[in-house]
Amino acid sequence: MRLKGLATIVSFTGALLIATATPAQRSDSSQGSGGGTAAAAAGCTDPSSGATAGCVPETFSTFDIPFDRLPGGRLNANGELDPTSSPEDAHKGAFVAAKRLGLFRNFEWVHWIPTVPSVKDPATGKWSGGDLDGFPTGWGSTGLGIAGDCLYWGRSNSTNTTGPGVTRDVKIFRIQPDPEKDPPVEVGTMPQLTTDGGRTAVRDRELRPYNYTSTDGRERMLLVRSAATGTGGDIIVYTIDPETCLPVGEGSVAKGVLAHEFYLWHDPKNPNRFLVISQTYSAQDEDLVITAITDEKTGEVLKEPLFIASFTLEDIGGPIRNERPDETGLFSNGRYNDYSHLTDAWGRPGASMASQPNNMHSGSMSDDGERFYVAGSNTGFYILNTEKIAQHTNAELISGKVCNQRSTNVWVDGKIGGLVDVRKLPEVANDCVHPALNSDPGVLAMLKSDELSDVEKLVRYTRLETRSRFTYTPPLVSMVGVHSAVPVPNRPSRSRNNPKGRPAYVVLTEEWPFGPCPERGLRILNIESEITPMMIGAHAMSDSMLENCLEQPKPPGATIRPMMHAHNPTVLENLVFVGWLGHGVRAIDISNPFNPIEVGHARPVPWGDIMTYPDIHNGLIYVGDNHTGLHVLKYTGPRADEVPKDVVYSSNRTSPHPSGRTRSAKN
Repeated sequence: MRLKGLATIVSFTGALLIATATPAQRSDSSQGSGGGTAAAAAGCTDPSSGATAGCVPETFSTFDIPFDRLPGGRLNANGELDPTSSPEDAHKGAFVAAKRLGLFRNFEWVHWIPTVPSVKDPATGKWSGGDLDGFPTGWGSTGLGIAGDCLYWGRSNSTNTTGPGVTRDVKIFRIQPDPEKDPPVEVGTMPQLTTDGGRTAVRDRELRPYNYTSTDGRERMLLVRSAATGTGGDIIVYTIDPETCLPVGEGSVAKGVLAHEFYLWHDPKNPNRFLVISQTYSAQDEDLVITAITDEKTGEVLKEPLFIASFTLEDIGGPIRNERPDETGLFSNGRYNDYSHLTDAWGRPGASMASQPNNMHSGSMSDDGERFYVAGSNTGFYILNTEKIAQHTNAELISGKVCNQRSTNVWVDGKIGGLVDVRKLPEVANDCVHPALNSDPGVLAMLKSDELSDVEKLVRYTRLETRSRFTYTPPLVSMVGVHSAVPVPNRPSRSRNNPKGRPAYVVLTEEWPFGPCPERGLRILNIESEITPMMIGAHAMSDSMLENCLEQPKPPGATIRPMMHAHNPTVLENLVFVGWLGHGVRAIDISNPFNPIEVGHARPVPWGDIMTYPDIHNGLIYVGDNHTGLHVLKYTGPRADEVPKDVVYSSNRTSPHPSGRTRSAKN
């Protein structure tokens, strides 16, 4: 159902949202079985204070967290800070505090499953170090993935807060037949991996399980794990027993593939074929590496994953990596703002930029496999042509006869950062993976024209290449820049130039990983012209405005400030669920992509940091918090009927895929 009677005034930063709505649109749902059910709000009120808010109905306003009252540590049964409270009271009190502060709107907080226990000091009776305390039990990330009714949960390890050598196994949970009534139950673990003789534990923050039926009729499941030590880590693929959720064997390592993040693609034309598209984020020379992880004839997990192709933007004449400015602060593409002379309430300096990494960070593969939508950090957003990957078998690609498996080096004498040899540019279209720009018919015709000089061709190409990458850095300070890029499903461009029904819009999130002010938000791009992406909408929290970020108070009891930028989005046709780190989960209505509107928020306590892609399983939403563990949510707001039922859905792998409802019901 589309919203009617809605008038809005929106600042382009998304920091101000003023709306009016019909009475039928003013319904509100708060805490669920874990925290009680709140009555529907009467009229327009501020859910955190109860004050009258005039004509700003809470269902359609961006929620500012009351940081001055947000508990930053362990709670008692009354929702008050108390480091001596029992585990039962600490768990109960979180729901009490969340309800009192209005931290859930159009969401029910169904379950909270702490995954790291607290430790009690016998001398003082105080508890610390666990999820019930809102303690940062890992360095910056959690891993979450669901397939069937199996849920995999990983934590970062060996940090300054947890101490050297601390390791935590990947926990395996079974989602229960009545998931609203009963929380997931732990059924096993996968041993944590370490390096340096066990002194340094990896970060289990990228877990992609998938269940499928191979052409022989066998039900199978696999799990792809990126066990990172920092920027990137080994891609490891496990065969999983779908009946027990447990791994069979030790897993297969993709040699020479170090992923920071990755996308798991399932070939719609061959159910046996799975590819991992790894974004390396400077962990190795290539920006992107595509690896086959299953036998395309049988569907079995390969003992040794196969290299299919790679792509490197720098090689084909794109921005060079780790660029540094001249003595005045000028980069090749502009100048950054500098807020380093300012400090926030935590005493941290404002954002500044000493270099541009210009590495690929993340991305999403289209269902048909013919496009990859790139979150290219400071190089911006752009689209890769992967048609040859989708239209040929692994065997054909590995033969090298179909396309160039690696990117063509177009620099004169191969010297990156020197001069581009314009005569080499047409060859880029023969690479297995290349920008959509390089196979655009008009661009190819221009590059092959006899009527233009090489200088004229290079000038035109450079202008087009720059426009083909949407970037806002500089002038906006963002160490990562574009963090995630997810196309909007089921909304194809109706342009006559789009015979294959490719998407009209893509959702971007942006990251500043170390959290100085200002914070970063979400953007929507029109990509109907694949070589000319254009921003049309944006949404942000109030701390994306510098003054609000600098003045944001410390929550009582909090010892560390989590990151506050938009991070990982799960994108539906008209809704986006964003793991917005310290701002919790935000539900954004994108039915009008020019005017995205927040229609719900979920902010568990105590002080936390939700980082994962929200995974949807049979209508419920599962998210991971770096400080507090695993949370199960139910969205009840506008367009709730769009939340997929009877399937598993996420934006970091081909979705939807089958859930385990039938097997769970039998068990």
